[in-house]
Amino acid sequence: MESIKQGGMRRYYKYYRVNLNDTAVTEIPVNDFKPVSAKPSGTLTLDRDSLLFSDIGQAMEKAKDGAQAYIAQLIERGAEGLPELLQYRMDHYEDLNINLVDANIQKEEIEMLTDPSFAYKPYKISPDYNDQQ
Repeated sequence: MESIKQGGMRRYYKYYRVNLNDTAVTEIPVNDFKPVSAKPSGTLTLDRDSLLFSDIGQAMEKAKDGAQAYIAQLIERGAEGLPELLQYRMDHYEDLNINLVDANIQKEEIEMLTDPSFAYKPYKISPDYNDQQ
């Protein structure tokens, strides 16, 4: 759980949102302007299509599990699901192959626990990467 001390002993907490069939983990500030006395914890359901986590590692694991389940559904559809499967793999390449691998999930968890000013910054491939080669 990330807490950032600002202006004395005030603590500001963040949650991490994961949407259904999406690999992105979005940082959601909970109390940007109000201090809280109790630390929020666990998982909250926003609606049936998204979840909030107080731990970045749990959020990343859920995103990875959701993506794997969705890919399995697309594979089960056979040839009919192939175009959607290929598009999903292309759209979520960085998350599936870089951000959500176990080593990076563990790295983010450790960094969150040790750095009081932790901010989750997913890896992004530069749009002009091919031009640099």
